Amino acid sequence: MPRMGEIAGQDEYGYSDLGVPIGAIPGEESSGWGGPVIDALQKRPYDPTVVATTASPLVTITEGDIGRATEAALGVSSGGLSTRIAKAPKAEAVVAKAPKAEATKPLDASVDTSGWANAPYIIKPQRILKPGIYKDPRVIAAEANARVAPEHPALKELFGVTRDDLYEISKQGTRKGNVEPNIWFPNKPGSSEASENIMTPANAQRLIDTLTEARKYPGLERGMIPWYVMDPAFKRMVELVGPERAITEYRKFNEMMTPFSASSNVLAEINRGTGARYAHERGRLGEFAELTGMPVEKRPANFPADLVDVMPHLRHGEHIKPVQRWAETGKHGYDKNTVKIPLYTQASGVPETGFQTSWAVPDAHFARAVGMGDTRTNATPGNFMAGPEYRTMSPWFRENVAQRMGIESVPSQALTWGAYAPQTGVKTPIGAGKLELISQRMWERAKQLGVDPHTLRDKVLLGDEYSALEDDENMGSVASLSRYG
Repeated sequence: MPRMGEIAGQDEYGYSDLGVPIGAIPGEESSGWGGPVIDALQKRPYDPTVVATTASPLVTITEGDIGRATEAALGVSSGGLSTRIAKAPKAEAVVAKAPKAEATKPLDASVDTSGWANAPYIIKPQRILKPGIYKDPRVIAAEANARVAPEHPALKELFGVTRDDLYEISKQGTRKGNVEPNIWFPNKPGSSEASENIMTPANAQRLIDTLTEARKYPGLERGMIPWYVMDPAFKRMVELVGPERAITEYRKFNEMMTPFSASSNVLAEINRGTGARYAHERGRLGEFAELTGMPVEKRPANFPADLVDVMPHLRHGEHIKPVQRWAETGKHGYDKNTVKIPLYTQASGVPETGFQTSWAVPDAHFARAVGMGDTRTNATPGNFMAGPEYRTMSPWFRENVAQRMGIESVPSQALTWGAYAPQTGVKTPIGAGKLELISQRMWERAKQLGVDPHTLRDKVLLGDEYSALEDDENMGSVASLSRYG
């Protein structure tokens, strides 16, 4: 496995070039310097003058710039990682106006993008959708680390593990899945120009630099890398019903939940997914499909009391159809170009049911982080990836980012999601994996019902109860790795 220092030039970003006072960076310490860097950047007066560039250009975008929807971009270079002084262009040459609605259309060939922050990384940029993804990698990592929430005690209490334990189960991100990703491939696959335009060596290095910096923070490294690890939940099912039936029960638990992740955060997904499983076990999935999508205020007086805590959702009809197909056939039946949820389902498996780690889960935040929002020419540039885009991009990410980091694609995607979360639009704390979020909801539901959390845990795992309580913007409420836009 390559050492992180051999991959990214984190010691060559040039602290003094960022305006950080001499002595503000404590030697070789890896996790304590983020605050001084951020303070120096935030307190420095606005000045569009370029002072330095690197092959992974240092983009000095101040908070004021972002607030005014302008981007102060550094001069473009394409050399090595060593910092060098660049001649300052005029102010108007480095300030890009906030893209208007029409910026989603292809740019005219006469438009000069030489001062755009993303121009050194990608080909044919259409806009700067999320300028923060081009910040200094150290600043990106420090801002993400500031959003890592404390571990919820329910994880240890209900499943006997900690975030560190899950990290070890994942073998620090190197554990390989035991099944290959199962998504449709055409006989003659085409390619996506939007994807091809992000697949550059400079863009790969940008991602590697940021992930390298993120891995210096234990909260990001040990919280995000094992995000999909669910082995302790399966272990408890084995204790309850034996190994053979546990495989069946876990598949229901996982595969009836993941369809509810579309355009949803994880806690809503857990609530609605476990609610659907609860209804299915009672032969009432049709009733669930008919009633639980409507707004609470429109629910009739005779609404089933045991489903009252299921959260409604605007895309209920989209969610429930693949769940109903799965209940009838054992397959979700998604169309050929839907890749997010099938890959998410397979990544959330366990060794006994089969799980994949080869292909990243392409949710909307991941798509924005890798730069897809800047190369698309459609009207929704910040959306999740569709089949043609993903089939083009996924091998590139695996070979040029994940493998060079020495970890599998799925944990690489989870770490990318967490590291770039503040830049791609996530609003609340991060750091809790899916099992922790499930345990948190079990714990809170038990308090609501006045029952033993351990008893409720077992009921939820076997479909005898469901996880409830509304998303309260607390610890993991938008650790929404499955928010697909």
